[in-house]
Amino acid sequence: MPLLPPWLWILLAIPASFLVLYFLLVAITSRRSSAGIVTSRLGRTVRLWGDGIHMIMRYLGRHLRRLFTSKAKRAALDQRYHEATAKAALETMGNMKGALMKLGQIVSFMDESLPEAYQEQLKKLQTQAPPMDYETVVHVIKDELGKEPELLFLRFDEKPLASASIGQVHRATLHDGTEVAVKIQYPGVDSAIAADLDNYGLLMGIAGAVTPTLDARPIVDELRARLLEELDYTIEARNQQRFIELFAGHPDIVVPRVFPKLSSKRVLTSEFITGMGFYDFVAKATPEVRRKSVLTIREFVFDSIWFHNLFNGDPHPGNYLFMPDGRVAFLDFGCVKHFDPQFIADFQVLNRAYLTGDRDAYFKKACEMKFVKAGHEHKVDRDWLWDYARWFYLPILEDAEFEFTPAYCKQALSVIFGENMRLLNMPPEYVMLNRITFGLNSIMSRLGAKENWRKLSMQYYFPKDHPIMLAYAAGATSATGPTTRPVV
Repeated sequence: MPLLPPWLWILLAIPASFLVLYFLLVAITSRRSSAGIVTSRLGRTVRLWGDGIHMIMRYLGRHLRRLFTSKAKRAALDQRYHEATAKAALETMGNMKGALMKLGQIVSFMDESLPEAYQEQLKKLQTQAPPMDYETVVHVIKDELGKEPELLFLRFDEKPLASASIGQVHRATLHDGTEVAVKIQYPGVDSAIAADLDNYGLLMGIAGAVTPTLDARPIVDELRARLLEELDYTIEARNQQRFIELFAGHPDIVVPRVFPKLSSKRVLTSEFITGMGFYDFVAKATPEVRRKSVLTIREFVFDSIWFHNLFNGDPHPGNYLFMPDGRVAFLDFGCVKHFDPQFIADFQVLNRAYLTGDRDAYFKKACEMKFVKAGHEHKVDRDWLWDYARWFYLPILEDAEFEFTPAYCKQALSVIFGENMRLLNMPPEYVMLNRITFGLNSIMSRLGAKENWRKLSMQYYFPKDHPIMLAYAAGATSATGPTTRPVV
């Protein structure tokens, strides 16, 4: 057997050395919490890069195999590749949890352009992340509430109902017979999120890769602020109580009540609501019931923002439960954005200018609100900005029905976040509004929503004595009942 030349040994040794170094780093940085979460910044970075390398190798392998595969069989090869890659991404985000899993949840329902294999896998992140074992659940509840769940509750299910990015939910029964849902935070998820948030450069890189034409800094800053709030369930309990008060007595909006004595920073006990999950509802609901739910969701969103200057900013399908009669229960109030009233007032003026066709006023207000990058005012053409903004307003431009479709959602995303954004800016408050807007658009698309949105929306942008509102006076309320209060 001939000896290999020295130069070949060197070439073989280089990748082997990198592999040894990688596995050594994995071994050193594999410290996990009792919930199985890698918590150190270095460990999470190494694992993320390692999984990235695996995906690159899978991508290169696919293209190599395509060279030796007939055209007739390439579609099947590509399908297997997408399925394997989607499952790998699901496993990575599900096990890492924290900020990475939150990003996967957002992408799973907002990006209509993702291949179906990715959407099918990533949507599991909404309620089906890998759960922690029951022994760990018991330890968390005892540490937080002072007793084991068997003593605090008449019945406590060991198997979780759902598991997501920060915690998992178990069904239980109080001693008075009340059915409740108990959310328990994963041990170590606070350290994992802190590690992700401390890795500012990595988050900037991920945000920049998703939206390369935007200034990623306000996006990352907003993500940091909201995630840190979500770690404290006492904040979520206060948020949830606020929404209970705002929509008390509403016939179609349901917000589960909170049980403060059985809640803490890492445990939250709420009323258990019986209902269908989003995807089952889409498949089974009648058109009439589906329409009622559409109007209910829309009213909850718009009343919250325009009348109360706040919104539950995590509108993914796992946070809705649907009743057979079309009522909707809204869950998970950990990510609530409290808007500056002045921003909402300015945003109303901006919208009013567009809806009345005043291009000069719209351009002036957009510059004042920093939607146009400082110093770029002379580079942005007034009419170009008007045409660009049309994709925001398209559903309410005409006094007629408009149907939300996957094609519209995809096109709107590509225009809004495409090359056009290089001259524009995204103020911090608008990061959350965009998440709400495009998340809601995707929800509406899946529900087949088709209404006269202009007629339903004018009350949020115009005072009730405005000529436009007077023209709609005979039918200005939504089909789910009157709004909470008129525009001031």
